[in-house]
Amino acid sequence: MGDRGDRVRGRVGLLARHCQGEGLSARDPGLLRQVLGIIAPLAGTVLVMAVALRLLNGVPAFVENLVAGPPPPQNALDERLSYPSIEAAEKELGVKVALPSYFPSYLMWPPSSVRGQKQPARVVSILFQSSTGQQGLQIREIFWQGYDLPFPVPEPLDVVQRADVDVDGVAGQLLAGSGQDSMPVNQLRWHFGGIHYILTTIYPPDELLKIARSMR
Repeated sequence: MGDRGDRVRGRVGLLARHCQGEGLSARDPGLLRQVLGIIAPLAGTVLVMAVALRLLNGVPAFVENLVAGPPPPQNALDERLSYPSIEAAEKELGVKVALPSYFPSYLMWPPSSVRGQKQPARVVSILFQSSTGQQGLQIREIFWQGYDLPFPVPEPLDVVQRADVDVDGVAGQLLAGSGQDSMPVNQLRWHFGGIHYILTTIYPPDELLKIARSMR
């Protein structure tokens, strides 16, 4: 490209000197044809190189997209459903809900709400009121074989402690924090038999562990 450019510039210089010697005007038709004959090949070369560079710049992105494939779909949460009872939730979702055999007297039966969802995983969430009218215990069961949850589940606010605990022979994690009203909140998480269990309560950790270890 450098040699060819030098040759073109040389030809243009010779033509310019010839024009000056002959007294030709820049508007002369013959002169214009000669100039165009010199410039056209150079312009064509520049255009081809520009297109080639443009294509080369696009190759890496195209190859990257081809190898990476489309982005993975996000796990969208399904509509939350409400049920009149635990039995109704089990029938609708086709699951068997585990319940604690140890049920403290400070919790009210039946549950104040039973909710669920079908996608991206079947979920049953059961809320029990305390005898003082507070939300005393929430049992959330997520039917999902994977070790990691298919979607994030909120932890207590301002978690001050995380402890590894034993839940009836299964490794679990106990989180100590607070609720929106700054009341102490404890949460216990473990995974067993294709189900993620998440229990949250306003009562002490030892009570939460007793409830969890009695889940059947």
